[in-house]
Amino acid sequence: MNLVTFSIKTKGLPNFTRRLWTVFTRFGFSESRTKKALYSIINLLRSYNSAPTFFVPAVVLRRHIRLIAEIASKGAEIGIHGYVHNDYRTLSEYEQYKQTDRAISVFRHARIIHQGFRNPYLGWTEESLRVFAALGFTYESNEAVIHDVIDLSHFPPSLRSGFEKSLKLFQAIPCSAYTLRPHFEGSLLRIPTSIPDDEMLFDRLRITDPEELGYIWSRVMQRVYDYGGLYTLNLHPERGILCARALEILLKYAHSQPGHVWLTTLDDVARWWKERRAFRLNITPLAPEHWSVEATCTPRATLYARNLIIEQEILTTSSHAEKRVCDHRCVVQAKQCPCIALSPQTPDEVLNFLYEQGYPALRSPEGDAEMYSLYLNMPEGLGATREEQRQRCIALVQQVEQLDGPFLYFGCWPNNHQAALAISGDIDSVTVQDFFLRVLEVQ
Repeated sequence: MNLVTFSIKTKGLPNFTRRLWTVFTRFGFSESRTKKALYSIINLLRSYNSAPTFFVPAVVLRRHIRLIAEIASKGAEIGIHGYVHNDYRTLSEYEQYKQTDRAISVFRHARIIHQGFRNPYLGWTEESLRVFAALGFTYESNEAVIHDVIDLSHFPPSLRSGFEKSLKLFQAIPCSAYTLRPHFEGSLLRIPTSIPDDEMLFDRLRITDPEELGYIWSRVMQRVYDYGGLYTLNLHPERGILCARALEILLKYAHSQPGHVWLTTLDDVARWWKERRAFRLNITPLAPEHWSVEATCTPRATLYARNLIIEQEILTTSSHAEKRVCDHRCVVQAKQCPCIALSPQTPDEVLNFLYEQGYPALRSPEGDAEMYSLYLNMPEGLGATREEQRQRCIALVQQVEQLDGPFLYFGCWPNNHQAALAISGDIDSVTVQDFFLRVLEVQ
């Protein structure tokens, strides 16, 4: 399947035709128009002491090395977006490895530092994950989490069809506390990307009013904030000027939240999650209903507690309230040990999953189950298939988050931030020439 056929299939003929027309309005024959759009995003994020993450195909980088190096020098993180802009789902594992390795060579020759990979069309496969791990990537950002914040019944069937094609193209998964958190698969960190993105709203649903776009993204931010997760927005630079006001609305909304929202790059998210992965809580009995707590963690860690007493300070009796514990060594009062216990039959994958989620866990015989806030007996583990694993992880996180017993755990984000926001963008093309060269490059 060539690129034109692929585009018509995934966009629909009306959207494909419209896309060709917009190319000449959003790109120029020189770099100036795209450069202006890139700087509109960079400068806005700089005012919030942050920076964007841009992904670029290697062939586009090679044609525009000076521009990409310039925005990198201004603080933008640069990741790899394939060698050419093709769908990895159409490639064998060998071809994926070959093209990715070739892309890395181009980045190294251009002296552009890279840590992450985002597939064109978010088109990852199981083979892709093996390739990325083998080639030493720190993270990938392809799992698309859909937020149902739009009433599609208000749109004509032709626009709904284009939107639904996007959901299928991006292999969208449902929103939950678990799916909005990064997670490791071996050495590779998977960082979720939230949709709808700019292309789905602006081009497929024809929502072009910046105020309305900003309102939609703010609704997504609120959902992510409520879950305590990560909102990775994908804003293609070609729409950087058109969506500047919408982005400003989103940033102001995130900044206005009562708890801090960490505005950061995907590389910083990956560094933090690797740091956090090693955190541990050691909880041991000290006296009846008294427990000694020692946290092994870095100073950036935030330790939360609910439904227990630290020294003489009553934290909370509400299952929905929590309080930050400032000291990483303390004595707590609670009727039960404020951690999770696992049966001897439960495999290590469950224990490691709980550790990564920031939950204290240990093994204990079933006869001691009542000593703990939660006792898990999961001899079947997290499941055999990817979908089964996802569903069990979602359910397990929900079960832990809704515990009404005493509990201690590490927050998801550093320095007491309640949620995180990362602005990313795919620099698929810089000029009109780049866009039409894609037809030849992908073939």
